[in-house]
Amino acid sequence: MAKPKKTLLVEMVLLDDGSWESSAAGRMVETARTPSAANDDVPGAEAEVSTLDTFSRLLSQRNLELLRLIKAKEPQSVAELARLSGRPKASLMLTLRRFHHYGIVLFDCVDGGRKAPRVMCDRLRVDIAI
Repeated sequence: MAKPKKTLLVEMVLLDDGSWESSAAGRMVETARTPSAANDDVPGAEAEVSTLDTFSRLLSQRNLELLRLIKAKEPQSVAELARLSGRPKASLMLTLRRFHHYGIVLFDCVDGGRKAPRVMCDRLRVDIAI
């Protein structure tokens, strides 16, 4: 049987004054691989989005490639991910913390207290109410 894919849903609301609601809720849902199967809600992370620009910058092509790299290579530490990605460890950790804030990346503690980043979803869908 095919393993269901996980999708993180983030809702953003445009207010009358042109600002974005700052406390949008993110939740994980499992999506079956076949279009006819039903979606099941599962507990997820709370996401706070202050602006659409901030969130869209986080989802840059470079950062999406980073998420794909984490999924494909399953690095056992942030230092290993820095070597694989060619990014400085300090700026990489900042990006990973932002992903962690939205529940996109979590850290597994491995031998010696190292943090191994793990991507928690297969898809990311942003619903924007206007």
